[in-house]
Amino acid sequence: MERKKVYRLLLVLVLILTVVYTLSVLGYLPYFLAYYIVVFFIILFLALRWHERLKGWR
Repeated sequence: MERKKVYRLLLVLVLILTVVYTLSVLGYLPYFLAYYIVVFFIILFLALRWHERLKGWR
């Protein structure tokens, strides 16, 4: 898949998860969802950063 398309899909996913995170912090959804979303965001951030670093070393 083209990199631009992947980033667009990730943007949509992150926006949806941000709304779910906000609703769970406010108490409308169970709080454990916020915990797992934060873990996912951290892993996603590290994976994208790692990918860009490896790409830059080539």
